Amino acid sequence: MPQETISYLPLAAVLIPLFAFFMILIAQHNALWRNCWSVAGSAGTLIVVGLMYGLISEGQQVIFKIPMIVTPYNFFFNVDQFGFLFALLISFIWLLATIFALDYMNHEENRGRFFAFFMLTLSGTVGVPLAGDLLTLLLFFEIMSLASYVLVVHTQTKEAFSAGNLYLYLGVFGGMCLLTGMGLFYYSCGSLVIAPQACLLEGLNNYLVYAAVLMILGFGIKAGMVPLHIWLPRAHPVAPAPASALLSGLMIKTGAYGIFRVLSVIYTPDSSEMAADTVSPGALNLWAWTAETGYIIIWIGIATMFFGVCIALIQNNIKKLLACSSISQIGYIIMGIGTAAYLGYDGAMGVAGATYHVFNHAFFKSTLFLAAGAIVYLTGELDMRKLGGLRHKLPFTSIVVLIASLGIVGMPLFNGYASKTLLHHAIVEAYEHHHLYSLFIAEKIFTLTSAGTVCYFLKFLYFTFWRPAPDTLGEIKTEPVMMKIGMGALALSMILIGIAPYFVLHNLVGPTLNAFVLDSYLVNYLLNINLFIIEDLAAVALALGLGGVFFYLFRKIGFFNITGIPYWLGMEFYGKLVGRLAISTWGIVTLPFVMVQNYVGKQTQGLYNRMFSFLQHVDYRPGDSAVFRTVNISNIDFSMLLIVVALSIILVIAFYLRFVMI
Repeated sequence: MPQETISYLPLAAVLIPLFAFFMILIAQHNALWRNCWSVAGSAGTLIVVGLMYGLISEGQQVIFKIPMIVTPYNFFFNVDQFGFLFALLISFIWLLATIFALDYMNHEENRGRFFAFFMLTLSGTVGVPLAGDLLTLLLFFEIMSLASYVLVVHTQTKEAFSAGNLYLYLGVFGGMCLLTGMGLFYYSCGSLVIAPQACLLEGLNNYLVYAAVLMILGFGIKAGMVPLHIWLPRAHPVAPAPASALLSGLMIKTGAYGIFRVLSVIYTPDSSEMAADTVSPGALNLWAWTAETGYIIIWIGIATMFFGVCIALIQNNIKKLLACSSISQIGYIIMGIGTAAYLGYDGAMGVAGATYHVFNHAFFKSTLFLAAGAIVYLTGELDMRKLGGLRHKLPFTSIVVLIASLGIVGMPLFNGYASKTLLHHAIVEAYEHHHLYSLFIAEKIFTLTSAGTVCYFLKFLYFTFWRPAPDTLGEIKTEPVMMKIGMGALALSMILIGIAPYFVLHNLVGPTLNAFVLDSYLVNYLLNINLFIIEDLAAVALALGLGGVFFYLFRKIGFFNITGIPYWLGMEFYGKLVGRLAISTWGIVTLPFVMVQNYVGKQTQGLYNRMFSFLQHVDYRPGDSAVFRTVNISNIDFSMLLIVVALSIILVIAFYLRFVMI
């Protein structure tokens, strides 16, 4: 067991942006103070999270508990290496997005409200990986979801409110799924601590299975996995660019974080079980259930990554393309989580691959959304068909986008290569585990999806930056300084990660494996893996080559001229259809009860009216009522008399239960 250290640092990490939220509300009309509090809130959070590194690097867990007054449960923080990595990532990128927003938001209204809820969302988001139990995690998860709704609808257009409502409805539904799942889990195990639970070794009853499904569903909505992804292409394009960067780069990762914790931590045996000479039957059964669930999650991830690529290819709006790309990239992460669960004790490659890709995707997708914001800020346009030649007009943004694009397609020496290589190893290991042909097919879809990613980023680069600029584009000013600082710092980080993948693997990703129950031999193998062998480089070359061929063919046949799929083929159409069908079915099922209710209501309405009239008569018209004069004793009116009688009855019953029943 790791040593536990009590520290105020996790509490400070969530209170600093919360304090900044209130201060910005006070000073929201003063641009200087508003900006200072925004940067101070983000920077303060990063500093406090960074201060935990000394303890975390020594293998300690940072804990802090606040006794809850109204519930028997504590407000509980418990930070291990895995949670620390997420918190560090969130606070670092949030700071850079805040710096970018200082200039970007100059052309927006209601800037004070935006920055205030920007800080409140940070408080909720950074609190998720710092939480030590599911109830505390749910609290921060809901703060993040509700506060970020204000960011989504910031422009207050009809489209923004429509997207925001969908985001809010699904967020509330996801929260209810989480709450119900946690309730079922607590009913069965009596604990909500994020750690392996001994009760699971006694066997998985229906409540525990339903709890896992509901929690995965709730976290899956936020992650944007298919078919729960429909809010992503709607919410990201309408939100201001800094908010879109964080929605896609960070907030959807909290959903992946939750699925990680449920499948690979809570629903796994304790490390002491695996250290014993003989593994207990309960542990074997639990591993078997987790493997079956992991297989399903693998295919959900595969479907998510492939579907995301398909819809990204037909997008012409830059932010919609990036939103669809996020769906695809979260599919890679979900697939990695699935392989980790499927392989169980041998799942180190899946854990490391998914965690590393969370880290990398946060950088290149945040960068790309900020770059999209710079483009619309300076040109007023997001439609790629109306853009072109920006490599000459916006050379800084062009270089940043190129770096991020090379990272996301998995080009060697850029940051996405290492994580995609580990994920490819993970799906290959999953196939070799039982030699299921379906997982062999999954690996081929993985490669095809990687090629599709190359294709739609070639489309993005060509139509926006490389082809000649249209005559209607005109002159464009250069990017403001703060926007350059935000994008430039992210681009530099991606270059450093790309040229030093082993540093990140050994110092950031590797230590997170201690939070999971994994075979130490395979963990050691992973940490000493060679990422640049010919087979891995050939796999990347195949994806790059296929992507280039797809781009050439699609341009030739005019595929990129498609403006979008028909509405009746979209998931949102079928979601609304299912919703209407459910409402109609519920109406038919409950019709007899409604008829009885209406009948009883009509019958009791008259009695209610007569009783109310009587009480009103005796209580409020004392001069005209003989009844009032009868019951009015020592100036006690009728209402007070009723209360006295009721209390007397309660006291008699209490006396009887306390003394007579003994």
